[in-house]
Amino acid sequence: MALDYLSKLLTNKKIILGICGSIAIYKSIEILRNLQKLGASVRVVMSDDSQKFINPLLFEALCGYQVLTTQSQNWGEIPHNHIEIASWGDIFLIAPISANSLNKVAYGIADNILLESFLAFEGPKLIAPAANTKMLKNPATQSSLNLLTQRGITIIPSQSKELACKTIGDGALAEPLEITYQIIRTFYQEKFWENKALCITSGGSKENIDNVRYLSNHSSGKMGASLALAGYFLGAKVTYIGSLCPYPLPLGINYNSAQTTQDFLQSIQKWQESNAFSKDSFLLMSAAISDYIPKESFQGKLKKETIGQEWNLSLQKNLDILSTISKKQTTIGFKLESQNGLENALKALQNKNLDAICLNEITPSLNPMNATENQIIWISQKSQKNLGKNDKLTLAFQILNEAKNL
Repeated sequence: MALDYLSKLLTNKKIILGICGSIAIYKSIEILRNLQKLGASVRVVMSDDSQKFINPLLFEALCGYQVLTTQSQNWGEIPHNHIEIASWGDIFLIAPISANSLNKVAYGIADNILLESFLAFEGPKLIAPAANTKMLKNPATQSSLNLLTQRGITIIPSQSKELACKTIGDGALAEPLEITYQIIRTFYQEKFWENKALCITSGGSKENIDNVRYLSNHSSGKMGASLALAGYFLGAKVTYIGSLCPYPLPLGINYNSAQTTQDFLQSIQKWQESNAFSKDSFLLMSAAISDYIPKESFQGKLKKETIGQEWNLSLQKNLDILSTISKKQTTIGFKLESQNGLENALKALQNKNLDAICLNEITPSLNPMNATENQIIWISQKSQKNLGKNDKLTLAFQILNEAKNL
């Protein structure tokens, strides 16, 4: 799938991709391509068993580097060996890793080129298991997984589905996009955001007119989804409350679907109840909640014959969620304006008792509602800062960086 929404988050990053003998090896090709699309340089190490499934030449053609194997290892003037590659990389990922190799890694056994390279590597390590359910759930394997976690090795959980052996159960390799997300998070996580509760509202509310029609707006949810991704990559505990989600989100993000204003309000209040109220919890209200809602909602579908030539739909002012909810957490609002933007944003900042507000404006050259780019002015009780025009994920990182100072 297209990864444009992730910008070039892995530019100049050097990643070692280790590959074990597994039927899931075909997914390693997609993992490699994902990492390259995001700007990373990738080198591959293959065990002897993995070469029974795919010839190293395929990976060499894709990554542009010679694959390290038992046969290609050399210690000559231009070294190509497990020590050299371990010194080259920023991160070492093994995907897939078999149950056999997983258990060997846990006990420091390095009896092949891949495990030698992994043992010699001193940076962040990630493994993505792929194995038969019985082999994965065996107490020996589970003990090894616990031991590896204690040592700081990131385990990218397998998934439950039909396996190569035609049984259904846990053991399938994680999806390449999920593995890509975990790589990004390893690079970007910050101590400040580690395990902090971060709630993002996103998309436009949908207020029912009848069971078929609703009142809404052009919000795409891209800004909110970008904030959720940025928060997750930084290490936060993210909850996403949205009417739609334009991008696939990592499995580690808690996704709550919300359609009406009441849905959004109840989901926010539920999040507030489940998190200790403090300024260490952050709520970013990027959802476009309707200013007005139908005065009456009808059951079934209203027929044209009943409505007549004209439809005079009565609307009433909607409740303001930001004015309604508790502000014990750090609360950041979003303001979309087409005129008098700064004046209106400053009023909202004070009247709604917000810690900060992000102003984005509709201009002749930019309508941020359904665009991939935005232009944000960050306004807090202490200062104002123009974050400029950029893609929404880049702006999301900038917004969260400013939020650290609230």
